[in-house]
Parts: sequence; structure tokens; C-alpha cells
Amino acid sequence: MATEITIIRHGETLWNVQQRIQGQRNSQLSENGILQAELVAKALTKREFDVLISSDLERAVETARIINSQLLLPYETNAALRERSFGKVEGMSLAEIKENFPDEYRSYKQRDPKFAFTGGETIEQLYQRVTSEIETLARKYADQKVLLVSHGLVLEMMMYRTFSVPLDNPRVFSINNSSISSFYIDGNNWFLKEWGVIEHLVSLNVLNEL
Repeated sequence: MATEITIIRHGETLWNVQQRIQGQRNSQLSENGILQAELVAKALTKREFDVLISSDLERAVETARIINSQLLLPYETNAALRERSFGKVEGMSLAEIKENFPDEYRSYKQRDPKFAFTGGETIEQLYQRVTSEIETLARKYADQKVLLVSHGLVLEMMMYRTFSVPLDNPRVFSINNSSISSFYIDGNNWFLKEWGVIEHLVSLNVLNEL
């Protein structure tokens, strides 16, 4: 049997609201983000999991803490589940990046898989980091149900791996804060079970998309 991996994008942060690139810098959950985490925690109580693992970045850790106050699962952090590093532009808005680094901004918007801002990661590096770690976790927790709390671009890489999407293709799906997505991982075979479940968020209008 395959390992079932359910992954939650962290709750909305202050930098999400300000439309700033977070990368691997920390930004606290907004009030809305805390509410999102509480709502997804409630939704997850209807499911069963064996372990909870989160990125070690503050926004994921805080989201996981709120979730685990309801689920009470064995819990650990994992640095390999961090968001993509954007190096020198972390904390800046896209408008500021375009103004200050126009050539690099162009490469970023063209989605060059080999491009990285100074001090940051390429899409190729992110893809390898994420997919390798997910498969490692699937082997470690074989046939179990694993709950992850991570980041938008980690989710994106998992979708690209599942459907063999070229890394330079633009994303054509939504990634909402505190949405629920699930995959089955069986060796090198990845299958999507569900994507971007937001029923727990819709009624209170607390959505925020990457």
C-alpha cells in the first residue's frame, strides 16, 4: 500500500497580506491566518493521521501548533520542507524587485528553472529538495498517513512531480492558505487524491491565494 501524505499550506501571514516575498525569512501569522489554522484544525479532526511534520519556518510551525492542539499527534519539524529561498530579495514586493533588479525580475517571471536570485535557490534545486524529501518521508512512514504543514511552492513542486509538468511551465492552479491537499506516494509513483480543499474556509471568507 502507498503512503498517504496530506499537506496543508500555512495560514496567511502579515507578508502575504503585504504581498512581500517571504522565502525562508519569517513573518508572523495574521489574525486571519490564525483563524484559518483554527478552521483547518477543526476540519482535520474528522480524519486520521499517524504523524505531523512541519517546515521549521515560523509560519508553518505556528500553523502546525494550532492544528496539533486539536490532533495531538507525534510532531517534528523538517528543514527540507521549507519554502524556496529567494536570497537577497526576501522581504521585498514584486514591484520593488522589478524596480531594483529588472534583469533578474525578468528571469524570475519567465520561470527559468536554472535562475536564482543571489543567495537563493533555482526552481530545479527546489524541485529536487522537495521531491527527494517527500519520497524519503514516504519510505520512512510506509503505509501510514502523514500530515505535513508547509508552503505554497512546496505544494507546487509536488503537483509538478505528480503530473510530470515541465518546470518552466506557468502554474495553472490555486494554492490557498490553509487548504488541504493529499497524495499517495508508492515508490516512484505519485498519485493525487485531492487538491486545494477549502470547504472549511469558504463560509467565513478567510481565503488567501498565493
